[in-house]
Amino acid sequence: AMRALSTRNEEPERASRPFDKGRDGFVLGEGAGMVVLESAEHAARRGAAVHAVVAGVGYSADAHHIAQPDPDGTGAVLAIGRALADGGLDPEQVVHVNAHATSTPAGDAVEARAIAAALGPAAPGVVVSATKSMTGHLLGGAGAVESVAAILALRERVAPPTINLEDPEDDAGLEISDQPRELAARSSSPMAVLNNSFGFGGANVALAFTAA
Repeated sequence: AMRALSTRNEEPERASRPFDKGRDGFVLGEGAGMVVLESAEHAARRGAAVHAVVAGVGYSADAHHIAQPDPDGTGAVLAIGRALADGGLDPEQVVHVNAHATSTPAGDAVEARAIAAALGPAAPGVVVSATKSMTGHLLGGAGAVESVAAILALRERVAPPTINLEDPEDDAGLEISDQPRELAARSSSPMAVLNNSFGFGGANVALAFTAA
């Protein structure tokens, strides 16, 4: 057994607590999301309401362990960096990150350090949300649902909260809040948001979205 699940069974609604010192594993959830991808030209021809642009995609495979992340976060840093490079984005454009953050003791800490390392001096002030605190871990459905959450945060200029964040860790100086946070541009360039999906076996994907 990988012992990746929370044992806080007496309070299931409080068991998923990413970035909280009391976290002890993830909580399974059920759900699915769908994002329709099409070219800008095709969307314009049919008069579609465009919610965001997939600006960049980055992925890596650190192959460190089937269940434990690479303690250095090398693969996660690489995926985030590749997404920014693919989109020609500066770290200062990133205003929000929907973190993979599953509420595991090792995973959340490594991801926080990876976000800070990938964004460098631009990391302080980036609003980070862990929506698995509210949905649980949807496994194969998580990436799509969390992409929708990131896109809505960009569109509405509001980052969702991380609930059950009662005793936050000192997570690399990132701005993680238990309340919704307004988002504002940090540079003269268009705002961008990131969605991280870091799976078992060291499979890492980061998506960068910009406003339509």
